[in-house]
Amino acid sequence: MALITHAVTKGLDPNVTMKDSGAKWLGIIPMSWQVVPLNQCLSTYTYGFTNPMPVAEQGPYMLTALDIGDGNLLYENARHTTIEAYEGLLTDKSRPREGDILLTKDGTLGRVAVADGSQVCINQSIALLRFNPSLIDTGFIQYLLRSAIYQNRMILEAGGTAIKHIYISRLAKMPIGLPSLTEQRHIARHINSFAAKISILTARVAEAVAFLREYRTALILAAVRGKIDVRNA
Repeated sequence: MALITHAVTKGLDPNVTMKDSGAKWLGIIPMSWQVVPLNQCLSTYTYGFTNPMPVAEQGPYMLTALDIGDGNLLYENARHTTIEAYEGLLTDKSRPREGDILLTKDGTLGRVAVADGSQVCINQSIALLRFNPSLIDTGFIQYLLRSAIYQNRMILEAGGTAIKHIYISRLAKMPIGLPSLTEQRHIARHINSFAAKISILTARVAEAVAFLREYRTALILAAVRGKIDVRNA
């Protein structure tokens, strides 16, 4: 998380000249970056359906905030609706396109994932952010919104009393530090590469832990069955 936050707020060049962003919480950013409100980069920002939808055994997924993970969509427990309801009861604002950013605005706030092109619809607990591709790289912006500094800002500005909500009108005004499109893509590739290495290391550690647990169990069984002399242990 620290690497992501540094990359999307300070860039990858440690020798670059910095400037004040004008936002105290954001701090300094590279001199060549712009500071713009989020909505300047958006072609659409909205949220999903509020009307009741039929549930089906198969059909398009109906995603709620519970089905948005940290950078991924969680289809395992998502419900389905009928294709007739999907096509007839919903408008485009509830049917994400591939590359749209999905952000939880109710419940657990601020989780971000990218729509993968599957046939899904979203309910009102999820905000849909559709960015102008000539200004924003999808990989970069999803990492930016997942970074600690922007997560903290979204939660700080959330409204509500007992239950907090991210209001998309406030979210749209949030300033972001914006590098060129070329630099955005470079940053996204760098983070992707680092994340892939971490995933490989995590998998190896999990395998080692599983092996050690099996070995421990085998040793215990061997000792219990008298196959190991533990009298002098």
